[in-house]
Formats: sequence, structure tokens, C-alpha cells
Amino acid sequence: MTRALLALALLIGLVLPGFAAEKPTLVLGDTRFKGLAVMKGEVEAFLGIPFARPPVGALRWEPPQAPDYSAGVHQATSFAPACYQGDHITSWYRDVVAGFGGDPQIVVAPRVSEDCLYLNIWRPADAESGKLPVIVYVHGGSNQGGWSYEPNYHGHQLASRGAVVVSVAYRLGPFGFFAHPELGSSNFAMQDIAAALAWVQQWIAAAGGDPGRVTVVGESAGASNISLLLAMPGADGLYHRLVHQSAGWVIREMPTLAMAQAQGLALEEAVGAQNLQELRELPAAQLDQAAKAVYADSGFDPVAGDDVLPVALSGRIALGQLPAVDLLIGSNADEWKIYLTPDDTLDGWLEENLPADLHAQAATVLAALGDERRALDAAITGQMYVCPSMDLAAAIDAAGGRSWMYYFSRVRPGDKAAGMGAYHGAELPYVFDTHDSWLPTDVGDRTLTAAMIEYWLSFAHSGDPASKGLPVWPAFTPEQNLVMQLDTHLQLLEHPSAPLCALLEQQ
Repeated sequence: MTRALLALALLIGLVLPGFAAEKPTLVLGDTRFKGLAVMKGEVEAFLGIPFARPPVGALRWEPPQAPDYSAGVHQATSFAPACYQGDHITSWYRDVVAGFGGDPQIVVAPRVSEDCLYLNIWRPADAESGKLPVIVYVHGGSNQGGWSYEPNYHGHQLASRGAVVVSVAYRLGPFGFFAHPELGSSNFAMQDIAAALAWVQQWIAAAGGDPGRVTVVGESAGASNISLLLAMPGADGLYHRLVHQSAGWVIREMPTLAMAQAQGLALEEAVGAQNLQELRELPAAQLDQAAKAVYADSGFDPVAGDDVLPVALSGRIALGQLPAVDLLIGSNADEWKIYLTPDDTLDGWLEENLPADLHAQAATVLAALGDERRALDAAITGQMYVCPSMDLAAAIDAAGGRSWMYYFSRVRPGDKAAGMGAYHGAELPYVFDTHDSWLPTDVGDRTLTAAMIEYWLSFAHSGDPASKGLPVWPAFTPEQNLVMQLDTHLQLLEHPSAPLCALLEQQ
């Protein structure tokens, strides 16, 4: 999750001192990529593989173009630059590290560039062509930051347990979430994600992966984006399962193309450009800086109403047009805790989000969850994450697919960890077995890590998280409203936010 400039060193450090072997090779077309042997040679990694041509110059704000694998030998031993971004995620990580009492200066920003459409692959060294389930990870970062190789996203541990893991990049901020009346397309970040999945369909068998068993995993904005694959005609057939971690807002509401085009024109005016061509010629830094002001109130999200996403996800749900895929979905107990300010109050939230006649009932429901700050966190977490996620799980069930829902509540040991709670992103080191050195980690965390990896890998293998030796996890249905609590004790329960969700449905 941190120390981007040390990421490669951490990965290479998994090789035993003195271990030497010929570099593993991945052949794509007429190109040979030389990778790394890691984890005592048990896993092979191929880093910085291009899945599209660089989206620069005339290709800024154009759909991703297929890469050239015509000839040559290329080193795939280091990560490519992150997609162009400011310090949003770097600052976020520093705050989290400081919250646990660590040194925030260990977080170093990655190199950034518009030339960033690359992916990373981890596979078992003995992988046979086309045999293993594929896990494709899409990072979060509010769609304005983040990168595919933050240390918590390294896939070596999952690969060592029998999967091919792929982490992908997509254009961010004004480069990936820009619309303009002169453009024939928009939703470029979504097109990048679909292009990476199309790459997987074409090439992953060469890396040992089964293109018929592709599970797309996303967290935060990454989860938000992958949920829109369900409404994206161009993504049909490119994946089979989704793991949706800590998101939900886009399930109910999306900006429209007209709104996004108006922002595009506002950006054009803000930088003094006369047309799209002049916008394309601007330096990336100038464009990114100007966008911070123009998009300050809205942020960056995919939009509904273009040829990429003709209908919002809520519209597809209402029409009963979702594909019958398998879905594992959930969120953390304290998603909003670290974002609360002293000015935020429960009364203010009730006033803004519920009619007056429901205030007393909602206050009673929330009071059962803890003191006012805990209740406020639960209210926002429920509204933004839990309740829409339940909507999607129910919609997948109605479409003939299957859904499993989780509730992650593990809080790390220690007083500082108690102040952080089960925060936004807290589940990631457990999913990938990549616990940072500054995170207090005890035997309970290790046990939970093993259980979550088993559940996630079982889901990737079969579409069902059922795993021998772990508690039975039944599929979620509106009638059987049970979720798996992921903590040092695994148990089925009704989600603590379910009464709040029922109230929010009444407004």
C-alpha cells in the first residue's frame, strides 16, 4: 500500500539470497518478455507489460489502441510509471501510516506519466497453459490517484496458492474521466479497464490463466468502476465473476454525459483553450492542476449516456437487464470513520438525508450501534456502501446470478488501531497477504488472512466461496439476508446496517 519507489525492492527481496535462475519468459505474439523469479522461485512475475499503446499526443482522450507485439525481447522486471496524478493518494497513505503511529515519510509517490497503460502478472512457476483461474485487480483512489502496484496489491502470495494474478492501470482524473462535445467517446478509464480484460481474454492462457474463469476484483473507486462492467455492452463476455470491495454509491446514482461535457467545457475555459486540439496540446501538469478546481465539487466518475455506458447501472437494474454473473460483495465496519470532521454531526446527517418524521426512528436505530461518532460513521457507511451493495446483491440474485455478502470488522490490536477502526481499505492486506510493517499484526490477523484468501480463491476457482474447514457461507438473497462477518471469529449474521437500509428505503 505504500513506498512506491521501494515496491520493486520489496518484490525482489522475496528471492532467497544466492538464488539464481534463468529469467522466466512470457511470449506474446513475436515479443518475448523476461520477468522475475520470486518467492524462492515458486512464483514468476512479469511487470510493466503494455496492454495498450501510450494514450499520449493525438491519443489523449481516445479509446485505447492495441499494443504492438511484433518483435524483440523486453525486460519485464520493473513497474511502469503510474497514471498521471497529483498527491491525493500519497497524502492519504501518509495519514493512515501516521494514524497507526508510523513514519508517514516512508510513503513515497510513484513516478507518473500519461504513458501508463501497463499491467503486472504473477503466476506459479509451474503454471500450465490455460489452466488456472485468473484474478484481475483494479485499484482504487477516488479515480484521481492510486496505482496498480501499491505494495498491498502485489499478487505473489495469491499466485503461490494457485492463481494467475493481474493488476491493471487505467487513466485517472481529467485524462480518464473527461467528456467534451467535440469527442466521439468518453469514459476512457472504463474503456481502459475493458481493454485490459480483452487483453486477458487474448493473452492470459500464455501465462497459465484460464480465460474462461476471470474474476475481476476492485476496491473503493476500483470496485465502483468494475460494477459498471455490468452495464457496459463492450464488456460482455470479458469476465465471469466480480469481487466488489468497499464501494456502492455509483450503484444508485451516476452523473450524465451532459453534466460531464459541461465540465469539459469549463475545463477548456479555465485553461484558456479554444478547442479540443488546444486542450490536447497542454502539458499534463497544467491540465491536472486546472481540473482540481473544475472538478472539486463533483470528483471523477464514469458517466451514463454515451456509447460506452448508454444506461446507468440503476437503470439496468430497474429494467432487469443485469448479466447473471457471480458476485462477492461487501464493505468494512468503519468506512467513514477516518474522514469525519469535528463539524460533522448526526443531527446534521439526519436533517440532510431523511424526512423529519423518520429522524427519531433513525436515531434509535443508529444509537444501538454506539456513541454519536460511531453512529454517524455507521450512517454514512450504510448509506454510501452497505445499502447500495445490498441492492446490487439482490439484483444479481433476481437476474439469475449468485451473490455472497461480507461484513469486515477486524480492528488491529493496540490503542492507535482502535482509533482507526475497520477503516476504508483495511481489508486489502488480508486479501493479498501483504501486511505492512507499520501495521500491528498478530496471530488473529494471520488466521483471518488465511481464511479470507481461501474464500476469495475458492470464489475465483468456482464462483462460490465455499471452502473446506471454514464456516459455510450461504448465498445472499433478500429473503435470507445473511452476511459473513470477517473478523477473528467468522460468523453469519444479519448486517448491522440492515435496519438503517430499511429506513432509507422509506424516504
